[in-house]
Amino acid sequence: MTAMNTVQQFKNIVLIALALISFQAIAGTEPALRTKTNINENWSYLENATKSLSDANAQKTWESLSLPHTWNALDATDLNPGYRRDASWYKKELVLENVSKETVYKLYFEGVNITSDVYLNGIRVGGHIGGYIGFEIDITAGIKKGKNEIMVRVDNGLNLEVIPSQKSDFFIFGGITRDVWLLTLPMQHIKSVKIVTPKVSNASATVSATISLTDKESNQKVEAFIVDPKNKIIAQKTVNVKDGNAVIKFDNISNPMLWDTDSPNLYTLKLVVNSKNGKDIVEERFGLRWFEFKDHGAFFLNGKRLLLRGTHRHEEHAGVGAAMSNEQHRADMELIKSMGTNFVRLAHYPQDPEVYKACDELGLIVWDELPWCRGGLGNEPWKENTRTMLKEIINQNYNHPSVVFWSLGNEMYWLPDFEGGDDTAKMNVFLKELNDIAHDMDPGRVTAIRKYYEGAEIVDVFSPSIWSGW
Repeated sequence: MTAMNTVQQFKNIVLIALALISFQAIAGTEPALRTKTNINENWSYLENATKSLSDANAQKTWESLSLPHTWNALDATDLNPGYRRDASWYKKELVLENVSKETVYKLYFEGVNITSDVYLNGIRVGGHIGGYIGFEIDITAGIKKGKNEIMVRVDNGLNLEVIPSQKSDFFIFGGITRDVWLLTLPMQHIKSVKIVTPKVSNASATVSATISLTDKESNQKVEAFIVDPKNKIIAQKTVNVKDGNAVIKFDNISNPMLWDTDSPNLYTLKLVVNSKNGKDIVEERFGLRWFEFKDHGAFFLNGKRLLLRGTHRHEEHAGVGAAMSNEQHRADMELIKSMGTNFVRLAHYPQDPEVYKACDELGLIVWDELPWCRGGLGNEPWKENTRTMLKEIINQNYNHPSVVFWSLGNEMYWLPDFEGGDDTAKMNVFLKELNDIAHDMDPGRVTAIRKYYEGAEIVDVFSPSIWSGW
């Protein structure tokens, strides 16, 4: 070893040590205001489709339960034959010992199927269209010290303007089918973080993060730290915020520990923002990997050819339907991995956050799918809802290294819900629009569809679904 190498090694050690000290000093000076509290317990449920908040509250047939929950849990069994497509209500008393004027309060729903309206203390505070994607509701203006009443009307009734079509060959479960959280945030906080890895090789990697903040406070800075899979800080940088946005780029991460299906190494990006009313700290995990499809379909991960072997997975379980626990989600993914697979198609809709977390950690490549499943092309509200849903899926799952495919649909032209909805020329115009949205939002991944031959040339990857032996 040369003297120059020894000096450089010493410098690297010192830089890492200083980064560690710096992060601890920044993160430890005062408590961060960002919290995330699970509020699944102690809800009440009313199986009544009334649209009136007062009528719902006046009912005497509320039953106690904990989330996740679906009223269709047994509908596919002999115990309760049928298929209830209608609305129901959920209610919870949320007690807060203190409410700060310097804090933002939000409810985060991981999934409510299929449309929802959310009320706080008798006032509608928001809602969501689409049953398989998480969403936030800001409740800051209406929250108070002491008792607060949350009410949620959930509807999985027939709605031709919301995908998936009821003609899909799976149950459209109704209910609050995933976890619910209470979030607290400082008034000035990080809204979103998108991580890209534009250059990755066995020798080095480049990492870039685009950060969006809630306001345009002057002289604001973001401190960033990259922590490797062995929990060592390997890089640190501070950047200025301009107009509420910041871009942080790390140009040379040497000898990266790559994410692959056998060794799913995960790095962590830690971000710290100090503002006039408090500190915000965010952590996002990511992986360093690259992939490509060669001509005629061969797939390569990190420069090595990989035969994709796997299965697809619906989000349902005996006895609970789609209202699965995180432990059940994790067990499913571990079972899939134990079969000797390296790939899973999430059919035909985005699934619980625990599924993507498990795929990142287990080394399962993910085909993430927009639930445009059968039903053909819809009207203008249908198109707008579908565009929005695709954007939400990409934003929500952007940083997961396991996700390689954004699938834009499945068997889309079968059994049209609207007159002329199976016109493939018009369908392809809209499919191209979705394809462009996906590529604009995420140039680093591929688009795909399944079993819609007329659109095969529009997307990057096409699955014909050959059912040998059926």
